Amino acid sequence: MGRKIAIVFLSLIGMLGMLVAVPGVLWVINFGDLLAEQGCSFGSMSSVDYRHLLSGANAQRWTVWPGLSNGVFLPSDSDDVNNQLLAHIQELAGSTQSANRQLAAAHAIMRSIGAEYVQFQEVPEMHRNGARSRVYFTYFLPQIRFAPACLLCLVWWHTTIDIIFSHELATDRYELQSVNVLHAQLKYDPDKTRARNVAWEKCPELPTSIR
Repeated sequence: MGRKIAIVFLSLIGMLGMLVAVPGVLWVINFGDLLAEQGCSFGSMSSVDYRHLLSGANAQRWTVWPGLSNGVFLPSDSDDVNNQLLAHIQELAGSTQSANRQLAAAHAIMRSIGAEYVQFQEVPEMHRNGARSRVYFTYFLPQIRFAPACLLCLVWWHTTIDIIFSHELATDRYELQSVNVLHAQLKYDPDKTRARNVAWEKCPELPTSIR
């Protein structure tokens, strides 16, 4: 009887080990599935300028776990990730932060962590100081990148990341405002195919010229 119990126990341990190993293997493989490097340009910023930003973003150690998220079985708290990503974008953009450079830095950061640009939206808002809007550049990213042993990430595969700009309509002025990471779960299960409204490998762009 004792031998049978030991065999069952070891079998359960082995099965548990395999369950933990599967997401870990997928986590490693995911790093080899990055999109091809793009030759994006942003306003007066040439594709060469953008590639310099992308190289700078790719050189940062925080882009690989546990730098951005230290969760193992579940992604870290979204607020912390939001603040980190916004700070990294602002640092990469530098002191002369035109809206185009901010967008270029944001796209470079998103590409450096393997995120794919999928959706664009501009949502009008009314303020006492005049008409404004929020501009959303939405990226999809396998959320297993945030937690290498996340079993739930095998069910809810993608997380979404919104890069949000404010847009003053009267002056046509844009400014990077925030980053919002939404981890997928039971009540939020984003579909990349249905959400897509920009062409694959399209570079993000601000919808009107900047004055």
